[in-house]
Amino acid sequence: MKNIEFLKKHNSISRHLGLIGVILALSIVFTILDSSFLTGMNLLNIVRQSSVMIIVAMGVTFVMISGELDLSIGGVACLTGMAVSKMMTSGIPISLSIVLGLLIGVVIGFVNGFLTTKFKLPSMIVTLATMNLANGCASLITGGTAIYNLPEKFEFIGRGYIGFLPAQVVFMTIIVIICGIVLAKTLIGRYALAIGGSDKVTELAGITVVRYKLLYFIFCGLCASFAGIILTSKLASGQPNLASNMMMDTLTAVVLGGTAMSGGSGTIAGSVMGALLLTIISNGLTINGVNSFWQMIISAFILIVTIIARREKDK
Repeated sequence: MKNIEFLKKHNSISRHLGLIGVILALSIVFTILDSSFLTGMNLLNIVRQSSVMIIVAMGVTFVMISGELDLSIGGVACLTGMAVSKMMTSGIPISLSIVLGLLIGVVIGFVNGFLTTKFKLPSMIVTLATMNLANGCASLITGGTAIYNLPEKFEFIGRGYIGFLPAQVVFMTIIVIICGIVLAKTLIGRYALAIGGSDKVTELAGITVVRYKLLYFIFCGLCASFAGIILTSKLASGQPNLASNMMMDTLTAVVLGGTAMSGGSGTIAGSVMGALLLTIISNGLTINGVNSFWQMIISAFILIVTIIARREKDK
């Protein structure tokens, strides 16, 4: 048992070092192509750009480690953004609107977990359905039109600063630290790894698998809702097509970070570095004039290659 744990830690460290190496190599290449890449302002911009993806990746990491998938995150973020915007423009206080918006993620996360565990349905199919449900509801709120004239105070979440750091970076840092501690030091994190390794064996050990999977899905929905609130605040409007690329980008980041799609392994640090790597690629390509369509193609290519490489390594 100790040997297995040692090998897992060794593989995790090796993977993290590999990601750091790739990040450094790409940073050097982009700096050579355009010296403005390695400025303090742009580096802070990269962290800010990646913060929302990292927040969502925290929830996705727990779900994937436990052996499931959540494809509804983009829809949850979009529905939350539209619902919160509609509530605030209808006169509901900002704080109450945010709390109710977060509850949307909790409810959809619960539905995802309940349908997946209670009826033994594939999580990929369940969350794909709830993604479409959420996106449809988001468009129905205003008939597919954007919502403007949001309260100025609400913009602090996505545009404000706490000291010299963007508020969303501070929120992201707090969430990452908490998730890192939970995954590494608590039973909730250890059970996620155990369930992902073999939920049947874990069940025989007396652990209520259904309860913990439900918890991971709820947390993932909560992270997606919070991300939707940040993006809506940043745009100062509720957009019916919000977070359209969130699912693809976040899954790519988490898989790049070393979390197995089959479950049983993964780290918070890996997911953070995966998100940073994707953001560095996007930022570097943008600075050098590569349009967003090519960036989407490159992101998809990276995900496919990563999954193939991971499968070959696990054989």
